Amino acid sequence: MLFGIKNARIVFPDEIQPGCILYDENGIIRFLGKGISGISGVLKENLTDAHGAVAVPGGVDAHVHFGGFGDVPILDDFASGSRGAIAGGTTTVIDFCESFAGESVSHCIERRMKDAKFSLCDYLFHFVLTKDYRNQLSEIGFLRDSGISDFKLFTTYENENLTYDEIEEIVSFFDHNQDEITFLVHSEDERFIRPFADLSPDERKDMKFLPECRPKEAESTAVRRLSCIAKRHGANICIAHATTKEAVSVREKENALTLETCPHYLEFTDDVYSGEDGCLYTMTPPLRKNDDREALWNALKSESVSILSTDHCPYSEKVKRNHGLDCIPFGVDGVETRMLYLYSEGVRKRKLSWQQFVRLTSENAARFYHLYPRKGCLAPGSDADIVLIEPDDQTEIRCTELHSSSDYSIYEGRCLRGKIKAVYKQGKQLYDGHNVSEIMAGKYLGEKTNELL
Repeated sequence: MLFGIKNARIVFPDEIQPGCILYDENGIIRFLGKGISGISGVLKENLTDAHGAVAVPGGVDAHVHFGGFGDVPILDDFASGSRGAIAGGTTTVIDFCESFAGESVSHCIERRMKDAKFSLCDYLFHFVLTKDYRNQLSEIGFLRDSGISDFKLFTTYENENLTYDEIEEIVSFFDHNQDEITFLVHSEDERFIRPFADLSPDERKDMKFLPECRPKEAESTAVRRLSCIAKRHGANICIAHATTKEAVSVREKENALTLETCPHYLEFTDDVYSGEDGCLYTMTPPLRKNDDREALWNALKSESVSILSTDHCPYSEKVKRNHGLDCIPFGVDGVETRMLYLYSEGVRKRKLSWQQFVRLTSENAARFYHLYPRKGCLAPGSDADIVLIEPDDQTEIRCTELHSSSDYSIYEGRCLRGKIKAVYKQGKQLYDGHNVSEIMAGKYLGEKTNELL
């Protein structure tokens, strides 16, 4: 028996073609095209009419935080965060396994697996390697059996601030199979970061000092050093949440790194920190100048920046407003608005193609993290993760109408072109344009990578 969607405008790699998408009872795509009259097992009542909506693959957000770390609770756990993701067209997320002090690798992974059992999205994990990386890598067998082949590294933050020599040691540990291992790196050189403790009490209350304490030089220096490491080892290194034109320049000159950025770096500049709501826009790295913002947009067009993630990590408005720079939790929302934002501001306003939209929101991340072609494309054999977008409608962002647990949105009041009309995961409709259904749990995708290490 086959099921499907008819009268969709399907985004193929080289064209947009009207037609049908057929998938089986296991949620695997079996056919895409115009004529289905000769295909057996298709009943009219099993076909949903898309009424001309554009069909794209389910989004892959490769950088989210659904609970899991820090003294101040993140508002979204896997249940609420994935609900927002589904409503925004994202059907696969990659979150993090980050050990507590003294926690073993195995316990950390088991703990996060329990957290993730409430996810509506399919999911993977980055494993965070800390200063204790040698002991962590001694449990490589458990990592292998858990299907983890991606590692998050930091050049800053207490207990995580790896030196470049330590990063190179970690990368060289995997020299025998660099093709199968990926690294996502938070890239800010600590030598350029001014501790918030050095600010006066009054300065700590003023968010305009955030970009001064975490300047562009911190990112650009780290990116240059990481590019050299990537070239020496042929390593797959992705720079997390790139913010600067200098990072783009290094990528374009050296061609050794993958760059990820986030919608908030495309939408806002550091001017917002001078306003009374500046605390609501705090994240690290911080927002930059307009020339950096434009450089990122140009890099998306050329795909020098090839992955659009969100670093979704929302905290309550009350917590944000009641803390200074020395203790405010950094992070903002984005998982529900990412895909529609890129359509509105990228495809409609800046003339990105639909094919670029697909690559930036799903295909490139799926390829980098070894999920392609199961995820990231609409093709026979792929999961029937399908998003229908009504391009001529519009959506006004209101926090009260979003589906995650965030109690404010940095995009509040923003009117975006387009509307997410429906979202399917493995052939099951989980979103109808208004409500999210919880009829289908997310799957852990690590079983596809458990022979890599």
